[in-house]
Amino acid sequence: MRMRGIHKNPKDGMNVGRMKIGKIVCTVIILYLVYVLCTGAFPFFHAKSVSDKFAASVSTSGFYSDTPCVDRVALVEYPSESFETRIHILDEARERIDVSYYAIHMGKSTDLFLGALLDAADRGVHVRILVDGQFGGLTHSHRSYAAAIGAHPNIELRLYNSPNILKPWTWNGRLHDKYIIIDDRLLLMGGRNIGDKYFAPEGYDKPLSYDRDVLIYNTAWADGGEHSVLFDIRDYMDSIWNGKDVSQPFSEDTKGGSGKRQVLRMKYDQFRFDNPSLFDHASDDYESWTYSANCITFFHNDTQIGPKEPKAGYVLGKLLLEANESVVLQSPYIILDHNLKEFLNDLGEKQIDAAILTNSIASSPNPIACTAYFGGRKTILNTGIHLWEYQGENPIHAKTYLIDDRMAIVGSFNMDPRSAYLDTEMMLTIDSMEFTQHLKQVQNQYLQQSLEIGSNGKYIEKELLSERPVSLFKWAIIYVLYLPVKLFKHLT
Repeated sequence: MRMRGIHKNPKDGMNVGRMKIGKIVCTVIILYLVYVLCTGAFPFFHAKSVSDKFAASVSTSGFYSDTPCVDRVALVEYPSESFETRIHILDEARERIDVSYYAIHMGKSTDLFLGALLDAADRGVHVRILVDGQFGGLTHSHRSYAAAIGAHPNIELRLYNSPNILKPWTWNGRLHDKYIIIDDRLLLMGGRNIGDKYFAPEGYDKPLSYDRDVLIYNTAWADGGEHSVLFDIRDYMDSIWNGKDVSQPFSEDTKGGSGKRQVLRMKYDQFRFDNPSLFDHASDDYESWTYSANCITFFHNDTQIGPKEPKAGYVLGKLLLEANESVVLQSPYIILDHNLKEFLNDLGEKQIDAAILTNSIASSPNPIACTAYFGGRKTILNTGIHLWEYQGENPIHAKTYLIDDRMAIVGSFNMDPRSAYLDTEMMLTIDSMEFTQHLKQVQNQYLQQSLEIGSNGKYIEKELLSERPVSLFKWAIIYVLYLPVKLFKHLT
């Protein structure tokens, strides 16, 4: 009996080859994910504590004084005011400008802000710009903006910790600073990034983000004024600027950069023509615009990438725990870890009036952060601290801490693990009774639009103010994110 030949189907071989390739790809992906977890997530699980040496070096008495210092302070609160202040002081610069921001969002106000920096550089002012390498807004599709400003001979542009897909540990450790230094005279610092949602330019109809800046005026600038806090922050910027975690990718001009530079100049020139009063410095009187302060002090986190000692959080906590009568803690969200729980318990046990102001779940624009906050809200209530949630349509992004009627602490520090252990953070303590009382009055405007949560977890009724409803879609997101956020809360 003759056996018939068995013929192989060529497609079978192709399918086997595809399966092998598929297995290899899956193996590579799995190994890469394990690599990411081992180098980009697990090393950050353990929360560091401050060293005994650093703890011993912190004396809260150094943040207070009985006599006025060389620095005076003003509050810059409202969106249009904050934009106009930036343009006004940038136009005033004569020798140098130092700028550092976490995020620059492209839009009308950003074009004018960058135009103001170009205009200053054209006048011969030396400009340094330091932005975060991941969220700074001057990479990828916006490289033409970076080329437009970075190629100017009087502008230096550097990026902090640009992420690398082969180095997952670079994905964390962001530059969260927000400030501008003008010559040896002015400092503008706070929680506000650059973008239309922070400044509400004419015609802007999208959601806003309410934030807060402080303007510091060095009264001794003409005589050197070396005791001003301004110089401490410049030294801080120098330490990052000259560190190993920054890069300078944009120094050569490009066709796109040259064209963008011309567009920015044209927009800024038109804005100057339309708003002449904003560029009139004849009536500038920073003495009358500002409040006297006894002491303005700067504290911050370490600046290297990777897990950090919670230095800024430690100083902040120590100051708050030494309050005599009252404290108000304002943060866009509160994400608890062991150390923050312990601090809030200690604060709740003090016989003082302690309150927290944060966004309600409905008002918060950050689904991950409000998921983590939702999981810890009951724990906060159990401390006995009054918990107020803002019910406004637009969220509050300000980070402010008030102590008694005397001290205000303003800057970039959120009440979360990322601010404590991962990112650069900077805060100003302002020992000024007049300024603190003024800031309390402004903060009360937000409290009037907030509801307190009772011990039963429900809002306490308030006349003329209703709870802002949370959409079903947002609740669905919170429940979907709840478990992964709980597992990786240390990275949120």
